Amino acid sequence: MRALVIALALLGACKLNPYDLSGETDGDGSDSDDMGDATGDAGMDGTGDGGVIDGPTCTELGPDDTCNEIDDDCNGVVDDNFDKLNDPNNCGVCNNRCIGDGSTLTCESGACMFEACLPGFADLDANPLTCEYQCPLFPPRAEDCNGFDEDCDGVIDEDLPAPPTGQCRVTAGTPCAGTTMVCETRGTETRWWCNYSDEVEFDPSVPNGIVLVEQRCDGEDGNCDGLVDNSFVDLGQECDNGGIGVCRDVGVRRCDTANPAQTTCDLSVLPDAQAPGVEACDGLDNNCDGTVDNATGPDRVIDAMSHITVGGQDYYIDTYEASHPDSTATATGVSAARACSKPGVLPWRSVTFQAAQAACAAAGKVLCTGPQWQTACEGAANTTYPYGNMFSGAQCNTEPYDPVPGGDNDDVMVPTGSATCEASTGVQDLSGNLREWTDDITGMSGGQSIVVLRGGAYDTPAVGAACDFRLSRGAANVIEATNGFRCCKATAP
Repeated sequence: MRALVIALALLGACKLNPYDLSGETDGDGSDSDDMGDATGDAGMDGTGDGGVIDGPTCTELGPDDTCNEIDDDCNGVVDDNFDKLNDPNNCGVCNNRCIGDGSTLTCESGACMFEACLPGFADLDANPLTCEYQCPLFPPRAEDCNGFDEDCDGVIDEDLPAPPTGQCRVTAGTPCAGTTMVCETRGTETRWWCNYSDEVEFDPSVPNGIVLVEQRCDGEDGNCDGLVDNSFVDLGQECDNGGIGVCRDVGVRRCDTANPAQTTCDLSVLPDAQAPGVEACDGLDNNCDGTVDNATGPDRVIDAMSHITVGGQDYYIDTYEASHPDSTATATGVSAARACSKPGVLPWRSVTFQAAQAACAAAGKVLCTGPQWQTACEGAANTTYPYGNMFSGAQCNTEPYDPVPGGDNDDVMVPTGSATCEASTGVQDLSGNLREWTDDITGMSGGQSIVVLRGGAYDTPAVGAACDFRLSRGAANVIEATNGFRCCKATAP
């Protein structure tokens, strides 16, 4: 094909008759063997005038300064100004340029030969003349975990160094124990990652890859802080079916297996719902009417109260020290809905004067006045102590009383009515156990009322436990573990 192109080019340059197969012509362009030609050729007229032409005549086109496979200057040499054996722009033939993809080439013996890759390129394919791979980073360097081919070999993140240390949480006894690092792409980011187990809750935005607050309620320590599911603060708390009072079904909040992002109320635990009953001061809506421990109405709570009719006074006083509705023999309870008067429970302590007033009011009563309290303690006989005129360390829970058998004397609070500390009026624990707020204000200090407390506490000696002792006083907002109260009422409970 190449030879045909050259021949056609020569034909054009020399202006040959393409239909003259003999290669001979006369001066007017007619065939030399034309018998009608009077001059004839050399063989016919014997003149020897050179009528025979040995080859095609070359027509000079100009200087031979363009590589085009034509002898432009008719000097017998085609493209005499071009070294096609070594010219990288015309290697072997005209316009055959030795240009590689990302590489430099030379022309040797009329053929393009690979010389070198350009800076930042590499030859990774089967073509020996190209360096088709452009290095992502230049100059190349040792590989690290980042999703780049840093050493320009076409492979990403190979021959990696040892992973960094100290970046993963490896707390013993948690799902993080023994965690190592791996080079992976997670999401759109390639780097060293802590290869935590599935129990660990992963967060790529945090340096060590662990969520700050657990998101799954699954019984696992998802953030390896030593606490299981601690972000679900209601876990294990009491819940119910939405019923009212004791008619509700009580349960416990547990992890929701269907949705680990939340807890659910497990109603299989006790207690189960109860049938409606008579109201009791126990922090429950026993009659399921929507009101807990009703203070008024036909279904109201009937507290234990003693009727006092001494010296012209006529009123009712709580038989027992005030207690929380949900108190028991071993726990004071926490409900502040109202004050209760019932035996066998720990009394309400660490209460302020104002809180005691409010608790009595919620029960339909008032805080006892000083005279009311003292009359209930002394009785008609006007005794020094609830039980008589002589102090006894064995009857009321005062400092000498030891409610715990064996060992040293224990000064602790005891359940209401558990000590043999009964006044002639039937009222219990007016001496000892807890000092009791009374509605007896003696002055002001620092913007607070100074209020008298009666009866002494479990750590009070004999003198402070007398019925008429009123030197125990405190600011109305003070909170002491030895302070309690009881309520009074003008009418029957």
